[in-house]
Amino acid sequence: SVRFGDCKFDIERGELTRNGEHVRLTSIEASLLRTFALNAGGTLSRELLMRESRINSNTRAVDVQVTRLRRKIEPNPKLPRYLQTVRGAGYVLRPD
Repeated sequence: SVRFGDCKFDIERGELTRNGEHVRLTSIEASLLRTFALNAGGTLSRELLMRESRINSNTRAVDVQVTRLRRKIEPNPKLPRYLQTVRGAGYVLRPD
């Protein structure tokens, strides 16, 4: 499992808890978070995230899903601490 702030993500089960409380994730959110957790600290491109999470749309759909995930894991989604944007490259998960 990976910890970030008040959250813990069980990679095997695809389950997120915040302060011990279960947080509901869609299958795409769970898949996306699993990809981030397995590559924690590494910058992942939108294309790779689309492929790994089976998002059947365009790269903007990845941005929408990341925004939704941030609302669930970040203390302040507008100033992300854990799920950060890497300009021109993609996103990175920076766990504690």
